[in-house]
Amino acid sequence: MQKILDAKIRELLYKRIDDFNGDKKIAFSNLDTRPIWLNKEKGISIKRVTISGVANVESLHDKKDHLGNHILDVNGNTQPVDFISTGNNHHVAIYKDEKGKLQEQVVSLFDAIARVNLGEPIVNKAYNKELGWEFIFTLKQNELFIFPTDDFNPDEWNLFEDNNYNLISPKLFRVQKLGSKDYSFRHHLETTVTNDLKFTYKRIRNCEALKQIIKVRTNHLGNIVQVGEY
Repeated sequence: MQKILDAKIRELLYKRIDDFNGDKKIAFSNLDTRPIWLNKEKGISIKRVTISGVANVESLHDKKDHLGNHILDVNGNTQPVDFISTGNNHHVAIYKDEKGKLQEQVVSLFDAIARVNLGEPIVNKAYNKELGWEFIFTLKQNELFIFPTDDFNPDEWNLFEDNNYNLISPKLFRVQKLGSKDYSFRHHLETTVTNDLKFTYKRIRNCEALKQIIKVRTNHLGNIVQVGEY
């Protein structure tokens, strides 16, 4: 869906999926009798979309032989190798600005590698510090977060206590996908990728909605061993 070029059409299709509780098969079936309206007054419905391919790629290195010498092409030019898609995001860093609102910085995989090659930290915890911004945490694929509910405030419980696991587990989600102001989470025990059950899937489209979640780290046994950014 994120490859759909037209932002308005993309949002209408996301809404369509939400209207059918995440069931894409039903949402996009019988379009003749249940059209997706782009402009209902003018009778314009969505029947096809334009998507982008993997056009935004960059090479990490130039081709070299076993001695470290460049291998040139027939025209005497270096040959790029080890391509990555710059559209893939490595992480999203979340900050609190001078007004107390949450802000984001999206860092692509390419930018993360560039930072390493320059000897810079992958996560810029000092980003906009001169403006009064404070680093809160990162969102990376498969990192774990506890989501508070009306009947569960994680601040009131010992998250390291094994006896509290039954209370914590239903609220524990891992990061699945990341985009700018578009964060998808899946329940940590869920093994499928369907989005039709709200208690196994969460999609958040603004930074402020991340304000109450708590980042945790677990060991190989599933026990929480750290709370907060790590």
